Amino acid sequence: MSQETPFIIYAESTPNPTVMKFVSNKVLTTISKEALSVDETSNWPLLKKIFSFPFVQEIFISNNYISIKKHEVVKWAAITNQVRIFIQEQLNNGVKIVDLHEMHENDSLKKNTKSEFEKEVENIININIKPNIQMDGGDIELVSCENKIVKVFLKGACSGCPSSQLTLKSGIEVLLKEAFPNQIDEVIAING
Repeated sequence: MSQETPFIIYAESTPNPTVMKFVSNKVLTTISKEALSVDETSNWPLLKKIFSFPFVQEIFISNNYISIKKHEVVKWAAITNQVRIFIQEQLNNGVKIVDLHEMHENDSLKKNTKSEFEKEVENIININIKPNIQMDGGDIELVSCENKIVKVFLKGACSGCPSSQLTLKSGIEVLLKEAFPNQIDEVIAING
């Protein structure tokens, strides 16, 4: 009888000094979730447990990583290993990451109402932009494309990152304007 490979978690710094990325050797989730407080962790038992640390301000989980934003009162050097071991032990002790059954029942009314142009923009974001942002512990989500203005929502390490404005204007906006000439004037980030 073969034993399942245990979860191994390692920590990785991000461009945002208040955010640390905890990376797993296995996929954690196929959907992403940003929780700005413990109140936003229903259906996400692991995230709820991580909020038990008093220094945790926000959590973002996607694919094989969890980005945690801490309060300024502590330094990552003092807490990184403690958090890394905690996440690894919780996962190896069978704590659920997400309760999909509960979530699907609660989210069953959501529908995709994006226009064809928004779907094209979203495709470019997913292929050319999202992977780079996820490498730094963040994520990007298309909100809308109206009147030549693309609105995106930056999550995880991108939220409040000192370099996120530069990434938005010099990277994302330039790439989307090149991909869709005369169809996009500006890309702006909005809050949740």
